[in-house]
This record gives sequence, structure tokens and C-alpha cells, in this order.
Amino acid sequence: MIGLIKKYILWTYLLFFAFILLIGLVMFVFKSEPVAGLLQGLSAWTATIVFVVMFRKIYPQGNLIEFIKEKFRKKVKITTVLCIIFLQLFLLGGSLLIIKFIWNVSISEQVTASWVTLLILFGSHIILGPLGEELGWRGFVLDELQKRFSPLKSSIIVGVGWGFWHAPLWFIASEYSGLQLVQYIICFIVSIIAVSIIITVFYNLNHNLVIPILIHQLFNFFLAIQVRDLLPILTVTAFLYLAVAVVLIVINGNRRGGYCQLIGET
Repeated sequence: MIGLIKKYILWTYLLFFAFILLIGLVMFVFKSEPVAGLLQGLSAWTATIVFVVMFRKIYPQGNLIEFIKEKFRKKVKITTVLCIIFLQLFLLGGSLLIIKFIWNVSISEQVTASWVTLLILFGSHIILGPLGEELGWRGFVLDELQKRFSPLKSSIIVGVGWGFWHAPLWFIASEYSGLQLVQYIICFIVSIIAVSIIITVFYNLNHNLVIPILIHQLFNFFLAIQVRDLLPILTVTAFLYLAVAVVLIVINGNRRGGYCQLIGET
């Protein structure tokens, strides 16, 4: 299975990079923004597209529809959902306060106040983010890695693979260069790995893809609604999410059975 995971990640990378090249071709040669927008939407679903194409090879006796249903079948505890929401709201609040005190920017200036903008950002980010990614990265890769490795190691592996999958966007979508670009990349990877660890902790409590989709969505959405320069926002966010990930590891490690056994419970 490890070999199939490697092939899955490779093809996910290759397809995403191919989409990026195709989008560039459409934008600069054919100058067709509608087609480029459609391709951008499809590119966000490469993790799912590759998984669907490879499904018969990964699970020869499986049924794709039943597999997807199974990933959403187990009951999600309302306490888990509330914990996730309040935790990420707390991290958002922490980020806003830190930026307020360090850079002297009022909270009202940091966050968009338009409800229309908020709704558009929420809808676009869930479609162009977790809905197209979590079936592959968590529903397949994380679950299979945990059959061989500890949840902590598995979450870090997924975090690294998931993080570097975004590499083309670092150079295309960001406006940074030089040391600022290096800072952006480091903070991006740190935050992604931290989010991956947090996702694994909560996902293993429910084993329902609603959990990683929710955490992924709130992470993206809370970044998007902050309207100031992204670099300090991402820097503070990476620090806060890393701190939470470390606390979860330490707390679980101090319990009987350790971190890996605890988050493996259902």
C-alpha cells in the first residue's frame, strides 16, 4: 500500500502542476478568463480526481460509492464540532489581538465587515479547498498510513505532502520574493503541518471526513477574511497553530498510552 500511496501523491502533484501550466496557457495565450476559472476550480479537486481514477487499483474489491459513504457514516459528536469551532475562533482572536498590539492595527481594520464578502469567501473556499482535497489526503492517505505508522508520524507525512502540493501557488499566487518569500514558504509549511496534526487528533475521535473538512475550511476561511498583508497574518497564524499542535502532543503524551494510542481511539 505504501507504494500506491507514493504513486497517488506523485500523480496528484503532476496533475496539479499540469493544471497550473494549462491555466497559464489559457490566461496568457488565449486570454480566456472563464475557461481559466473553470480549470482553477478543477485543479482544486486533483486530490479527489486522482483518487477516483486510481480507486480500482488501490482497492480492487472495493466500491467507490460505498467507500465514500463509509467515510461519512460514523456519527460526529457535537462536542467535537463545538470544540473545533471554538478552538479556531480562539486562534483567530489571538491572531487579531497579536497583530493589533504588534503592528498597531485595529481589529475592525483587519477583518472584512461585508456579509456578502464573507458568504462568498466561505462558499468559494469550501469548494476550492476541503471538499476537493480531504477524500484523498485524509480519507485515503492518512487512514492507510496509520495502519503502518503512528498517528503523529502519519499526520506529519500527510502535512508535508499536502503542504508541498501547494508549491506552485507560492510563486504564482503570492506577491513575495527574496527573504519574504522564504518566510512565507516556511510559515505556510509550518501551519499546514500543524493543521494536519490537529486534524488527525480530532479525526481519529470520530473517523468522519466532516471533521477534517471543517478544520480545513475554518483555517482557510479565517485567513481569507483578514484583509491586511498576508505575511504577518500567516506568520502569527503558523505560530499559534503550531503551539496548539505541540500542546496536543504534550498533553496526549503525558497520558497513559501516550499520544499515538490516545488519538487512535474511536
